[in-house]
Amino acid sequence: MRSIFQCPDGCELHYEVNDFTDPWLEAPVVVLIHGFAESRQAWRSWIPTLSKKFKVIRLDLRGFGASTPMLESFPWSMQVVMNDLHAFITKCTSSAVHLIGAKSGGTFALEFASRFPKLVQTVIGVTPPVIAASGVQTWIDDLNDIGVQAWAAKTMRGRLGSQVSEQEIDWWVQCVQGQTSKPSLLGYLKWIPSLDIRQSIQKILPPSLVITTTGSGLRSVNSVKEWHASMKNSELFIIEGDAWHAAGAYPDRCAQICLDFIDEKREKV
Repeated sequence: MRSIFQCPDGCELHYEVNDFTDPWLEAPVVVLIHGFAESRQAWRSWIPTLSKKFKVIRLDLRGFGASTPMLESFPWSMQVVMNDLHAFITKCTSSAVHLIGAKSGGTFALEFASRFPKLVQTVIGVTPPVIAASGVQTWIDDLNDIGVQAWAAKTMRGRLGSQVSEQEIDWWVQCVQGQTSKPSLLGYLKWIPSLDIRQSIQKILPPSLVITTTGSGLRSVNSVKEWHASMKNSELFIIEGDAWHAAGAYPDRCAQICLDFIDEKREKV
């Protein structure tokens, strides 16, 4: 069932809770943060793996999914996203959470863990851009020239790699990215070139995991290793594959990797 959380500035964040844990036990909480141009639907295939052990909360960030769309002129910043996540997480649960983010959602998860370590038990970034990738202006031009769905279709194979079917590509285009507000996308893309959390990741205290792929068209394994080396108490898992959106292309594999990581860290507590 979809619920709504209202941010202090009036923005509505839509979210969904999936919980198939034993009702007589207090379930640990996992919060899932989607990436650019996506929504909580991006995590659909993760739910069977996670929801038997965790209360899984997946939300639509502001500007995306069913949440309040943003004007192209909206002043995006990391502080805005952190304020939303802090207000949402502290409202939804009184305990520290396990935080998992994909793509820029992974960036936000890592940044949040660096700022609010007491609210995070473990943090996982799946192909997170710690430094913004190039090519943003091309995306802006395409969004203006051909529209959201055509832009999503043009870029989706690179995101999901060579192994997914055309039917899966179509679902992501039609039901996830193609549903995103164009002004939200354009405003966000004007902000994202300034993204750089290399200083923040050095401050992360909770156990962390970063997942990347061998054949990503956006960032090499060596470039990930370079910044990951500055993280303390962190692990790096490399998946063989050519998708740069591993959470979407390899959901079962990624979900199990995350589950194993969290279970291992919980056993050590």
